[in-house]
Amino acid sequence: MTPTSYYIASIARSFGFQRRNKRLSDASTEMGLLREAEFQLGQHLWEKIEPIEDLSVEYWNLRKLTVEQKQVRAKLDELNATVESLMVQRSAILNDVSQEQSECENKRSNFLLYLEELAYERDNVIQRAKELRRAHEGMLTKIEVIQSDGQPPEEIAKVEIAIENLKSEFRSLKIRRQEMVKEIEEGDRLIDVIDSKLAEFKQEKRDRASVVFQQMGELNRDLSLARSQIGTIELQIHQLKSEVGRYLSRYTKRNPLCAKIAMEQRTMVEVMRLLRISIAMNNKLAGFK
Repeated sequence: MTPTSYYIASIARSFGFQRRNKRLSDASTEMGLLREAEFQLGQHLWEKIEPIEDLSVEYWNLRKLTVEQKQVRAKLDELNATVESLMVQRSAILNDVSQEQSECENKRSNFLLYLEELAYERDNVIQRAKELRRAHEGMLTKIEVIQSDGQPPEEIAKVEIAIENLKSEFRSLKIRRQEMVKEIEEGDRLIDVIDSKLAEFKQEKRDRASVVFQQMGELNRDLSLARSQIGTIELQIHQLKSEVGRYLSRYTKRNPLCAKIAMEQRTMVEVMRLLRISIAMNNKLAGFK
């Protein structure tokens, strides 16, 4: 707000036109701009204020906090680097496959393939046995028919020989089926042994990774503490720089040292002066003295 607009608003106020909410809003916005300007001014000039006695406390506290800030940030960088290294280490542990584990996995795959082939052969044997049973029943029926028709004994003998051949093949199939059952049972047992071994490999990797994860948890707690410290330090630094900027902007016309230090930022100082005047006028128009 300029002096001209203030006088116009004052006249309007005398006639009952009081825009109190707008004046308060304008004053609040300008106060926010002023606070940011005070911080920016302190940010640019705080390292030059050592000769100003009234700002001695702020200056040395800023020096101290700046050193602490660098130390904590260095610690943060170190902790982050360590956590990243542990993450890589944990990933490597979980993804690592030893030669023994690889051999077990290959052995398991080969056994599974072999068992699949046995199961396929067993199904074929069972199917062939069913076909032999049907053929056997057919041969028996054929003998009955031949006998009832009075066929010569030679024909009956031929059928009986064929039946014996069927029985011989069926016995061979039965023996082979029993052998395959034993082989499949042994294969399943070996698969269980290999699965148990692979589970041990996985558990051993999980145990190693758990140790690394525990270390990461401890480091993350340290990181949280360091971040909290950084936050507290930065808040204190922000407040002190704002106080430095506020002092310099208020005393440039009364303190030669302030005027000299703030010379390079004189435009900002002038804007801050005008903001204070505008805030005061808006507050007055809103009914605050």
